[in-house]
Amino acid sequence: MKPEFVPWLWIIYVAYVLYKRYKENSHLEKYEIILAIISLIFVCGGYLLLIYCNISETGTFFVNLFFVLFMILIKVVFGV
Repeated sequence: MKPEFVPWLWIIYVAYVLYKRYKENSHLEKYEIILAIISLIFVCGGYLLLIYCNISETGTFFVNLFFVLFMILIKVVFGV
């Protein structure tokens, strides 16, 4: 899979999680929206850095680490 597709998959996943939480509670908490926005900024922004900038191996490692951390955080907090 090309890295260009990862931000789109992440956007779809976060939208699905927020939709599922909205269907369960009929509203979204402020922390859920803030967490979703922060995760979108870090994951999508990180992959845009990978595509358009020549970052080092350490930078690539941190981008991948943030992606995994936010995926675990979304799973733990939202339970999806």
